[in-house]
Amino acid sequence: MRRIIVMSLSAIMALVVAIPIASAQETTNLANLTAQWWNWGFSTSPSPLEGSYTGGTQCEGQYVDGVFFLAGAGGSEPVDRTCTVPADTPILFPVSNVICSAAWDSKKYADPRPLDTGCAEPYTSDTIDPPSKWYATLDGQDLEQQRIASGLFQWTIASQKNPFGLKKGTFEAASDGLWVYLEEGLTAGEHTIVFGGTYKRTPFGSFEGARVTYHLTVQ
Repeated sequence: MRRIIVMSLSAIMALVVAIPIASAQETTNLANLTAQWWNWGFSTSPSPLEGSYTGGTQCEGQYVDGVFFLAGAGGSEPVDRTCTVPADTPILFPVSNVICSAAWDSKKYADPRPLDTGCAEPYTSDTIDPPSKWYATLDGQDLEQQRIASGLFQWTIASQKNPFGLKKGTFEAASDGLWVYLEEGLTAGEHTIVFGGTYKRTPFGSFEGARVTYHLTVQ
């Protein structure tokens, strides 16, 4: 089994190791929702994780019935997106996120440790623990961040053109990270969500994660 870790909102990529719309019954908890977020992120080309847009795939977050996803970004360049989202609908997005998967099919990254407890969870701890700092705000007010581990799930990569250059297919995976879940969604009107952070741990040194800004018209 091959595996890798990716920090979706950091400049770091630390190497260690047909999609239907999901129903609400399939995603009864936040762990399942984070797994579905990864499937959403690789369900189209271009991926919702790529680029700054007004509209576009980043604004097509209704992959799971009754929940709206926002995307993070790779690299360290600021990302600015403008989207229209439904009012009073739960919103989920990652502030810092790690995924381990058998999708990286390379002997170089072979690792016998479990994808979840031996890979995603310890590397998430290394990424988010102090002195690293992560932030998320809504209209300038701090949002609650919570750590959520997906557990093992089936990760479907629908297009050969994806942010990590992975081959198409379905692979076992596990993710862990800091997430924001707005259970009540947002009221109608204009809102701004900003998130990102700084990773300050060895052996990788200090890296600034992408500052992601969403200008939201809620209706």
